[in-house]
Amino acid sequence: MNLSFWAATPQVQQRLQQLQDYLLKTIDLPDQPIHIKILKLLQSGGKFLRPGTFYLFAGLGPNQDADQLLVGASAQELLHLAVQFHDQVSDDKLAVPHLGQNNQQRNAIYAGDYLFTRYFEEILKAQPASAAFTEHLNVMQRILSGHFDQLQHRFDLTETAADYFTEINQRTGEAFRFSAEQGAKTAGADTKLVNLSAELGAAIGNAYQVAQDIQLTFNNAKGLLALLQNGQYPLPVILALDQPSIQRILKKQQELTLSDIKSLQDQLDHNVSQEQLHRLTVHTKELLDQLPFGDARDNIRKFTDQLVKI
Repeated sequence: MNLSFWAATPQVQQRLQQLQDYLLKTIDLPDQPIHIKILKLLQSGGKFLRPGTFYLFAGLGPNQDADQLLVGASAQELLHLAVQFHDQVSDDKLAVPHLGQNNQQRNAIYAGDYLFTRYFEEILKAQPASAAFTEHLNVMQRILSGHFDQLQHRFDLTETAADYFTEINQRTGEAFRFSAEQGAKTAGADTKLVNLSAELGAAIGNAYQVAQDIQLTFNNAKGLLALLQNGQYPLPVILALDQPSIQRILKKQQELTLSDIKSLQDQLDHNVSQEQLHRLTVHTKELLDQLPFGDARDNIRKFTDQLVKI
């Protein structure tokens, strides 16, 4: 885990370290390749954004039972990891899989399936009521719908900004929304504050995804090349899909080169993308200002500033 990311919120940083230790101890598989794959992902330097969001919004409530919060936070990270493993299969770029790749895909599927079962196990520890279980199932379906939409738009030169925002709201927005909502709810915040947390979480998630897209598009040529070769278009590219010169480049698909990426970047309008991000960050700030004064609001603002400059 990237502990330095959480340096500005030391209490959350400490809780996330405890969470990582807990997950490393509780994940125990007899199949060594899959077991090692999961452990490597847990130790890969990720930011633990979903459980971190959970803990930040848990600060809005009076119930600070450490064990209860640990279980809730672990469920958030396990769901995220499970989806990540399945993404490794859907994002495969090789047209004709070889034997080694087939084994990797199989292991990724099994690892994702195992993590889903661990996710449900944590839910049952924290919220055994059937209504809560149904809520978690619905969230899983919405997140997966966003990933399905992403797959449907691979190499889609007619994709619109509206399509994009629908997709990221179901995917990234929903993941952050649920983490924020569950953190506030688990900590016993009142209904109005739980609902505000959910709305703010979604706003943060959507702004974060757009900021990531802008950063990748204009500052990471190799990352952009890999994404476009896989048929996934970040927002700055989608906003320029009506340009014939952009379409000619993208039609090369897996034949794209870094030279093509440089040409593409030169033609994209950075300001148009920033305007979209500004619109989202203004909305995020308006929601942040509605939180009650205190350490929790200050910490959520610090976190949001790190993800998206507002």
